Amino acid sequence: MPKRKRYRSTIKRIKEILEIVNKEYEPGDQKRCYKAIWRSIVYPRYGICYDTFLTYIGVKPSELEEERAENEDPKQLSLF
Repeated sequence: MPKRKRYRSTIKRIKEILEIVNKEYEPGDQKRCYKAIWRSIVYPRYGICYDTFLTYIGVKPSELEEERAENEDPKQLSLF
């Protein structure tokens, strides 16, 4: 399936969001994770949903689940 053409305004928005993420994101820090950046900076300014945000920065939700699973402590008990 060919990629569809994006408008110039969308490309500009994606570049601005990528600059924000590159400046703010710190792996392993919950206050600087993708969701916190989206919630505190990106959503109020641009009004896009979290899935669109992840698409713009090139992260798949399944990758986030794998990363979260890798960071869990094996000694930690689970409720479920």
